[in-house]
Amino acid sequence: MKAIAKYKTKKEETKAKRKNAKLFPIYKMFSWDLLFFYSTQYLFYTMVKGISAGEILKLDAFFPLFIIIMQLPAAICADFLGRKKSLVIGNIIMVIYILLLILLPGMIGIFIANIVYAFGYSLRGIQATNILYDSTATKGGEGLYPKINGKGATGYYILDGIASLTAGYLFVINGYIPMIICLIFTIIATIISTRFQDIYMNQLEENEISNKIKEYKEDFKVSIKNIMTSKRLRALLIFMGIFNAFITITGTYRGNILTELEVKPEVFSMIIAIFTFIGGIATTFQDKIHKKFRNKTFAFLSLSSVISVIMIGMLLITRWNNILPIILILLSVRNITMSNYYVLSERYSKNFSTPKTRSRISFATEFTTNIIEAIAVFLAGMLLDATNIRFATMFIGLTFLALFVLGLDYMRTRVGLKPEAYDKKDIELE
Repeated sequence: MKAIAKYKTKKEETKAKRKNAKLFPIYKMFSWDLLFFYSTQYLFYTMVKGISAGEILKLDAFFPLFIIIMQLPAAICADFLGRKKSLVIGNIIMVIYILLLILLPGMIGIFIANIVYAFGYSLRGIQATNILYDSTATKGGEGLYPKINGKGATGYYILDGIASLTAGYLFVINGYIPMIICLIFTIIATIISTRFQDIYMNQLEENEISNKIKEYKEDFKVSIKNIMTSKRLRALLIFMGIFNAFITITGTYRGNILTELEVKPEVFSMIIAIFTFIGGIATTFQDKIHKKFRNKTFAFLSLSSVISVIMIGMLLITRWNNILPIILILLSVRNITMSNYYVLSERYSKNFSTPKTRSRISFATEFTTNIIEAIAVFLAGMLLDATNIRFATMFIGLTFLALFVLGLDYMRTRVGLKPEAYDKKDIELE
């Protein structure tokens, strides 16, 4: 398969690229996460679907495995359909996912819905940022990609903050109302996705259809080979897997902590909204953070976040009075670091990529980080079922502090170097 330019003239290509660049921030606002659902997800699962926080984490652990399983069929579809059509179909599947969450009962219903979600997530997740990168990257660099991607992230956090302010009150009226509104917003995202333009077309070779499965098995092997031969890629993906697991675990623990402190549903949603606003504002500083810390950016983000969680664990264990305001401040640190991490990790993982290698890098990223995340999140669910939120929070904080320190030490001589400091095999991937 070859990636070839779609447009015959430079003028037509430039026009399509500009259209994509203008459209992307709006699309990301509506699609980066499930608006109205995110702020009430913990409440919806525990109060409407009747499952525990530990069971939520176990479901979250299976989801990355579903993502890995769906990578191959999603990648095959993407090659045959192209980036735009894959993005549109992926969004349609997300609509189906939300309908299943609304209609199916209990933990089994969420499990089934998550399988559908995994395919939709894989199909659209690979394409959206790649369309932007195709439209903004310059030869040998990332061009306007980080600026436009960051703008979309900021818009999402602000919009989600507004949604979160109202979702809790709507949840009190009826637990399904936020889900219905979430469905409407996802349909809007689907409509927006139809307006993107492909910059490159995939040129399939003769008899390629009959050999497609075999080819993608080879792609899988190449992705694994890239991870094994590139010290830079391997170190980056291991650390990202640890950080992703930490974010998922503390996200569920956060809901349990607020419930433990007897926060009411409408206040719960308002707190999530405040966190979201803070995260949205924080993303506007992602480029400044990158320029200030350079190859120490992940160290700054990870250690700031994990230290705040350890402090929360200490407050919960000591059982001091009136600790809610302090815990909210510490949880806001998590949101600030999380929002910047998501934007910057996308940026770092695509450095040195080309249109040919970008999908394989995305595949390698999803595969490696999801396996690490699945194992860690499942164990965190077992921990929460066996103990209580006070002990579990402290234990997770200390455990991930050790993991981050080890991960940062491993990355120290492998990631964040000047281009000339890398070996050829570290950055010139197959």
